Amino acid sequence: MTEPKTRLSIVERFVSMFTKMRPGEGRSVLLFALNAFLILVCYYILKTIREALILVEFDAEVRSYATATQALLLMFLVPLYGVLFRSTSKLQLVRWVTVFFIVNTIIFYIAASAGVQVGFFYFVFVGIYGVMVIAQFWAFAADSFNVKSGQRLFPVIMIGASLGALVGGDLTKQLTASGLVSPVGMMLLSALILATTLVINSLGRRSIPEESRSVYAPESESKDTKSEHFLGGFAVVMRDRYLVLIAALVILLNWVNTTGETILADFVARYAENVVATQGLDKGSVIAAFYGSFYFWVNLTGFAIQAFLVARIYRWIGVSGALLILPIVAVLGYGFMAFVPIFSIIRLVKIFENSVDYSVMNTTRQALFLPTGQAAKYEGKTTIDTFFWRFGDLVQAGAFYIGLNWFGLTITQFAMLNLVLALVWLGLAVAIGRHYRHLVK
Repeated sequence: MTEPKTRLSIVERFVSMFTKMRPGEGRSVLLFALNAFLILVCYYILKTIREALILVEFDAEVRSYATATQALLLMFLVPLYGVLFRSTSKLQLVRWVTVFFIVNTIIFYIAASAGVQVGFFYFVFVGIYGVMVIAQFWAFAADSFNVKSGQRLFPVIMIGASLGALVGGDLTKQLTASGLVSPVGMMLLSALILATTLVINSLGRRSIPEESRSVYAPESESKDTKSEHFLGGFAVVMRDRYLVLIAALVILLNWVNTTGETILADFVARYAENVVATQGLDKGSVIAAFYGSFYFWVNLTGFAIQAFLVARIYRWIGVSGALLILPIVAVLGYGFMAFVPIFSIIRLVKIFENSVDYSVMNTTRQALFLPTGQAAKYEGKTTIDTFFWRFGDLVQAGAFYIGLNWFGLTITQFAMLNLVLALVWLGLAVAIGRHYRHLVK
C-alpha cells in the first residue's frame, strides 16, 4: 500500500489558484477536467453542424418539431437507461452509453457522406447527446468523489467543460472555413475525440486518492437502493422529494432563461430596425454583430466567474447558498426589465444572467447530487438533466404561445411573468438547499 502524499505537486500548486487542493488530487482532477473538456468539444462540434444541416434541408418550423421530438424520445430512452444501470457496473455503464453515441455519430457521418438527408434525425440525436452524455459524466464524477472533495474540485472540472465549449465551436469554424475538414467530416473527428474519453474515465477514477473518493465503491450498490420499476429514472425521481424539487427547479430555470432570450431577441430586432432606418445597414449583419459581441461577453464573464469565484463562493456560503445566486439575479434582472425596459439594461442583465447560469448555477446543479445514492446519481440525474430539461423547453414554448395569442401579453408583461417565476424559483432553491444541508450532515 502506497503512502499518501503530504506535499502538493507543481500541478496541484497551480490548481490551488482556483480552489483548495489536497496532496495527490492533482492527477485525478486534471483527468476529469480533460474528460469534461473533450465531451464539450465534441458536443459543440456536433451542435454547430446540426444547425447547418437542418436549416439547409428544412425551415425553422421543422426545427421546432425536432426539439419536441427529443422530449418524446427521452420518455422511452430514460427507462432503457434504467435497465442498463441495473444490469451493469457503473464504469461499464458509462462505456456502453459512450460507445452508443460514438457508433451513431459514425453512422450519421456515413449517411451524410452518401448524400442522405439526415438533418431532422441528426438534430434530434445531437439534442439527446447534449443532455445525456453530459449528465452521465457529472453523475460519474459525483459517484467518484465524496461530498467535501466534490465541492472543492467540481469548480475546477467545470473550467475544463467551459474551455471545451469555447474550443469546440471555434475549432469547427476554423477547420471548415479553411477547407481542411468538411462539415460532415467534423462528425468523424468528433467520434474519434469522444472515443478517447473511454480511456480517461477509468484512469481518472483510479487516480482519486483514498481520502477523496466517494463512500460508494465503484461497482457496489445494494439491491434495495435500485429502482426495479419499469419507469426507471422517472420512478427514482418521483419517489424522492429532493429529486422532485430539483426537477421542478430545472424546469423553472429553463422556462425563465428561454423566455428571457425571447425578450432580448425582440429588443434586438427593434434595435436592428432602427439602425437600418438611420444608417442603412443590412439588418442581418446588425443582428449577427450584436449576438457576436453578446456571446463573447457572456463566455468571457462566465469563464472568469468559473475560474476565480465559484470555488470561493462554495467556501463562503456553501452549495446551498450558491443555489440562491441565479434566482436572485433573475428577480433583480427581470424587475429592471419590467419597470425600466431599456435595451442597454436588458443586454447587461442577460449577459450577467447567462454568465452566472453557465458558471455558478451549472456547477451547483452537478454538486447537488454529491450526497445522493447511485440510483439518484445515474438514473435520477440523467432523467432530470434529459427529460425534465427538455420538458422545460416545451413548457416555455406553450406558455409563450398562450400568453401571446390568448392573453395578448406584451414583452414587458412577459418580463413581469419571469419576475414572478423567479420568485417561485427562489423559494424552490431555499427548500432544496435545506434538503442538501440535511443530506450532508
